[in-house]
Amino acid sequence: MWVKPQEVFLKTALWDTDETTLYFVLQRRKGHGKSRGLSSLLVGTLDSVRDTKPAPYRILHQTPNSEIYYVIATALSEQEIRQDWQWLADNVSATLYSFDREEDITEFVCCKINSIIATEQENFVEDEDTLMYKNVDNEFHQRFGMPSDEKLVCYYSCSYWKGKMPRQGWIYLSVHYMCFYSYIFGRKTTIKIRWADVTELVKTNSLLFPDSIKVVTRDGEHYFTLFLRKNETFALMQQLANIAMKQLIDDKTGSYNIDKDLLRKLSKNVPKKPSFLKRDLDAKKQSNLYTLRFRLPQTEKLDGTEVCTLWTPYNKRHNWGRLYLSQNFICFDSRISNLVRLTIPLRNVHQVERAESGGTGSTGDSGCILITTSHHTSFLFGNISDREFLVNKISELLAKLPNDMYREKPTRAVARLEEGLTWTPQPPLMTLFKTNQTSSIKQIQQKKEKKWEDHMSEVGRGVSMYQTTEGSELVVKGIPESLRGELWSVFSGSILQRVQNKGLYEKLVNQALASKSSVNDEIERDLHRSLPEHPAFQNDVGISALRRVLCAYALKNPTIGYCQAMNIVASVLLIYCPEEQAFWLLATICETLLPDYYNTRVIGALVDQGVLEELAKAHLPELHAKLDELGVMKMISLSWFLTLFISVMPYECAVNVMDCFFYDGAKVIFQVTLTILDINRDNLLKCVEDGQAMQILSNYLEGIYNDEAMALSTEPRTAERTIKIQDLVYQSYRTYGGKVTSECIEHLGLKHRLRVVRQLEDSLERNTLRALQQDKLLEPNELQELLSAIREELLWAQRVPCDRLEAPYEAYRLDYAQFKTLFMALSPWAKGDMAEVIITFRKSLINFHQLRTTQSVAISAQHTVKHEQIYKSIG
Repeated sequence: MWVKPQEVFLKTALWDTDETTLYFVLQRRKGHGKSRGLSSLLVGTLDSVRDTKPAPYRILHQTPNSEIYYVIATALSEQEIRQDWQWLADNVSATLYSFDREEDITEFVCCKINSIIATEQENFVEDEDTLMYKNVDNEFHQRFGMPSDEKLVCYYSCSYWKGKMPRQGWIYLSVHYMCFYSYIFGRKTTIKIRWADVTELVKTNSLLFPDSIKVVTRDGEHYFTLFLRKNETFALMQQLANIAMKQLIDDKTGSYNIDKDLLRKLSKNVPKKPSFLKRDLDAKKQSNLYTLRFRLPQTEKLDGTEVCTLWTPYNKRHNWGRLYLSQNFICFDSRISNLVRLTIPLRNVHQVERAESGGTGSTGDSGCILITTSHHTSFLFGNISDREFLVNKISELLAKLPNDMYREKPTRAVARLEEGLTWTPQPPLMTLFKTNQTSSIKQIQQKKEKKWEDHMSEVGRGVSMYQTTEGSELVVKGIPESLRGELWSVFSGSILQRVQNKGLYEKLVNQALASKSSVNDEIERDLHRSLPEHPAFQNDVGISALRRVLCAYALKNPTIGYCQAMNIVASVLLIYCPEEQAFWLLATICETLLPDYYNTRVIGALVDQGVLEELAKAHLPELHAKLDELGVMKMISLSWFLTLFISVMPYECAVNVMDCFFYDGAKVIFQVTLTILDINRDNLLKCVEDGQAMQILSNYLEGIYNDEAMALSTEPRTAERTIKIQDLVYQSYRTYGGKVTSECIEHLGLKHRLRVVRQLEDSLERNTLRALQQDKLLEPNELQELLSAIREELLWAQRVPCDRLEAPYEAYRLDYAQFKTLFMALSPWAKGDMAEVIITFRKSLINFHQLRTTQSVAISAQHTVKHEQIYKSIG
C-alpha cells in the first residue's frame, strides 16, 4: 500500500533489511519472519505493549549521499510488499538514472508516489477499516489460528493475571471469541475463549485483583486489569456475549451481518472507530435502545440525533430534549424524564419547512423547522445547531420511502371466503358480552372517559400524540374500558406494526385455518382453558376468534409458534381489542416487550427470574434470604410473569397492570412484584415451608379487587378483599418506580442471560450423554469429545432448530456438509471407499445418536459390518 512519503533518519533501528538497491530499501520489522536474537525479542516485546501497531513490511526511498530516508510503502504481508517492490523496479528505477541531482530524484519519487495516491483517491469509497486495524486484524488471525471469516471488532491494551503476576498485552474482541496475547522477552501468553462458553462477565475490585474484569467459563476464571478504557471494553464484551447467547437461543447462524449502509449515509460528527465493525455494533446498540424507548419495530435503524427544543401547544412551552431520526420515524424525548415524548411516522409527514422562531431567546438564524403531517398537525422544533443539515437529512429519508407508503388501503370487516372457510373478524368481545354495570361504576367509567377525552383534545390522538407526565398519571389510575384497546395499541407500538402490514392478518388466518399442524392441535387443546370464567370463551364466537389469533401468530412466527400462557394473554386482549388489533398486540408482547418468553424453554422468563431475585436481594434482603431458603422465588416468575398476572389475580385487576406495562414496559412487572412481596413481608418471614408462603401470596392476589370495573364472569369473586388494584399500582410506582428502571433491568438481563443459556446448554448436554451411555458403544470421555466436536461444528455453521425434541440428542443434528467434514476428520479411512457411503446421505439430517453409532462401528467393526451398520444407523 502506497503511503504519503514520510521522513525517517534511521533505516536499521527496529528493522531488518531484506533487499536494497541504489535508491530503494525493502525492510521487515524485527520479530517478524525469520529474524531471531535478542533484538527481535526486544522489538517483539515493545510491539506487544505499545499502543501503535506498525505494519511489518515497508519500502524506503534513499539516495547515496543523503542521511534522510522516506517511507513510501507499507504492507501487512510479504507478498503485498513484493508486488510494490516489483512495480518500482519495472516502472521507476530505470528512470532515476537519468537525473543529475539527488534532490531531483527524491522530488520525482515523492511526486510519483503522491500522484499514485491521488489517482487511487479519485475512485475512493470510504474504507471500512484503517491500515493499523488491518495490521492488528492480520496479527489476530495468525496468532490465534482464526478462520478468514472471523471478524475482529476491537482490541485494547490490558494485563492478564497469570498466577500472582500480571502479563501486559492485548485483548482482542471478535464476533465469536475473546482472546489475549502477551509477548514479554520471548515468553508468550495466549488465551482463546469462545463467547458461547462464557457463564459470567462482571467488573470486580478486590484486593487480589484490583479494578479488573472477571470472565468465568466452565473451565475456570480469568481476570483482566489495567484497562485504559475499562467501561468501553466491558460494554463491548457484554454486547458480544449477548449476541452469542441470542444466537444460541434462536438457533441462528453464527455469522454476523454488517450494515454496509453506514458507509454511504449522510452523517456528521460521527466519532472515528478503530474498525467499521465496531461502528456497526455501536450503531446496532443505539438502534436497539431507540426502538425500545419509542416502541418501534425492531427493524428500525437509528440514523442520528440532534439536541433541540419542542414547542408543546398544550402548555405553550419550549421543552429541551433530543430529536431522533430513523428511516421511518422522527421521535423526540425530553431532557427531563417523562416530561414529553413524541413519535411522528415519516409516512404521515406532508411538509418540512424552515420556521422563523423556535425557542426562547432564539432568532430566525438559530435553526427552527416546522413539520406538518397529512392530518394537518404541526410540530415546531427549535434551537437546532445545523438546520440545513437536518432538513437535508429528513428530505433524504422521505425520498427513500416506498411510493405506496402514503396510500392508505381501506379495510372492511366483511365475511371472507377462502376455500370454503367463512369468518368475520370480531370487535372487542366486551361489546358482544356486556356486563350489567351498576350506576356507580358507570359514573366512574364516564368520568375517566371524560378526563381522557379532555387530555387527548390537548395532546392529540393516535401515534403522534404527546406522551406527557399528566398522561402517565392517568395511566396509573387505570385506562377506561372503552379506550383500553386504542391506547394499548398506541403505547405498545403495535399500531405501527398493523399499519405497516395491512392485510397480513387476514392472509395468515386463511392459511392457518386451511392447514393442519401439530401446533394447531396444541392450540385446539388449550382453547377452552383460556379464561373459562368469561362467557365469551364459553361461546363459539370467542373461541373462534382466539383460535384465529393464535393460529395466525404461530404461522407468522414459527420460531415461537405457540406456547402455553399465550392463550391466556390473547383472551384478555380480545376482550378489549378488535381481533386484528389483539393479534398485533400479542405479536408485540412476544417479540418486543417480553422477548424469548414464549418458547419451549421460556428463556426470557428464566432470565427475568434471575433479575427479580437480584432486585429482591438489593431492596428486600431479609425477605429474599427467606424466600430463597424456601425455594419460592423460582416459582414466581413463570406463573406471574408469563401471564402478566392474569392467571393469579382477577383479570379485571390484571388489566390495570397491563395498562402500565404497555406504557412503561417490563419494569412494571418487577415493581408490582416487589410491592406485593414487600406488603406481605411480615407474614412471609414467618413461613416454614414453601407451600405456606405460596398460599399467603395466592390468597393476597385473589383478594385484589377493582371497584371501578365489573368483571363479566360466571364465577363470583368470593375471596377476602386485600387491596384495591389502583392503590397497588400507585404504591409500586411510589416505592420502586425510581429504583427499578428499564436500563437497570436491561443491564441485569445481560448478566443473567449468560448464566441461563449456559445452564440450559449444559443440561441438554448432560441429558444427551446420559441417554447414550447405556449401550456403552463409546467410552464416556470419547462420547464427550465427540459431542464437543459436534458443538464446535454447529456453532460455526447453522444450527438446526429443534424446539420440540423427541429425545435430547435430536438437538444436535448435522446436515450433509457438516457430517462429511466431521466424519472425514474423525475417520481417516473414510477417504477411501467409505466416502461413497457418506455421499448417499446427502439429503439426510444426522442426529448425535446416529453419528455416535456410525463412529463407534467405524472404529471397532469389521469392514463389511461397517457398511451394513452405517446404512442402518443413518438410513
